[in-house]
Amino acid sequence: MKVVVCDDSMTNVLIMTAILDSIDNNIETIALTDPREVITAIQDDIILVVLDLEMPYLSGFEVLVKIREQFSREQLPVIVVSGLSDKKSHIRALKEGANDFVNKPFDEYELTLRISNQLNIMKAFRLQKRLNKELERRVKIRTHELEQATEFLINKMALVAEMHDETTGKHIIRVGKYSGLVSKKLGLPEKICYMIEKAAPLHDIGKLMIPESILLKPGKLTKTEFGVMQGHVGKVRDLLEDHPSLMIQMAKSIAVNHHEKWDGSGYGRGLKDHSIPIEGRIVALADVFDALTTVRPYKDAWSVEDTVAYIKEQSGYHFDPELVDILVNNIDGFVKIKNEYS
Repeated sequence: MKVVVCDDSMTNVLIMTAILDSIDNNIETIALTDPREVITAIQDDIILVVLDLEMPYLSGFEVLVKIREQFSREQLPVIVVSGLSDKKSHIRALKEGANDFVNKPFDEYELTLRISNQLNIMKAFRLQKRLNKELERRVKIRTHELEQATEFLINKMALVAEMHDETTGKHIIRVGKYSGLVSKKLGLPEKICYMIEKAAPLHDIGKLMIPESILLKPGKLTKTEFGVMQGHVGKVRDLLEDHPSLMIQMAKSIAVNHHEKWDGSGYGRGLKDHSIPIEGRIVALADVFDALTTVRPYKDAWSVEDTVAYIKEQSGYHFDPELVDILVNNIDGFVKIKNEYS
């Protein structure tokens, strides 16, 4: 611990140094008689300044102002010890940033108590700061562990949904990768891109609520069957409702909103254009691209060229035009993901 003592009287400096030694012999006192040296002497390990007011070159008031330009009262306490005992000087010193004021000639016992009090406050402040840092570190570790657990849970839930439909292969992985690519090219914040990519595989969790007779039907669904298919959205909303995890909430938003269409003809809530959450619009595009370019019970795989042509036709109808442009301009990235996770 280091304390700066500045007084143009060397006698006073020596007395105050002795007081500091009597309080704690681990204190290193930086003794100054020139106020111009105070700011230079203050480093991160300084925990207290004891300052006179009436000094040559710079007054204690001016030094106080300079100290407070860099350090708050909590960061670096200052005790003023001065012969200016009038109320106006006392108030001005406190106003300029002093933590305490002791009149000269000072009583050594009183000064010892005042210094001890400020040192104890500073020790407590620094201890609390260290504890806060340690708490923050532990919270970060715990948060990371929870995020990993949530991500693991999402992946497993997505796999369970995919096992309900064994015809789609690595569909959930590709949709996640496609969605992450579009999010990044759209310029969304890195954290959001990460969440969308990790949560997108849960977009078809509603498959668990759909009978296999409908899910795996090789032909076109009847109106009644399609109504059953649409009904899973509400169940997905209930399944993932009110969970505090942002990742789970992102997954819920994707699962519920990726059936919406840009022109409002989709299902869920019948939203249109920018009323549809961006994560829903992104995954809608990624999901259809993957569905068209892979074999399904009701269709053969389309070529990438035919798929892109169809998606361009649906720009402004099914899909967000801006996202369609991103897909078209980054089709090589889509093909790379398609081949890597075939």
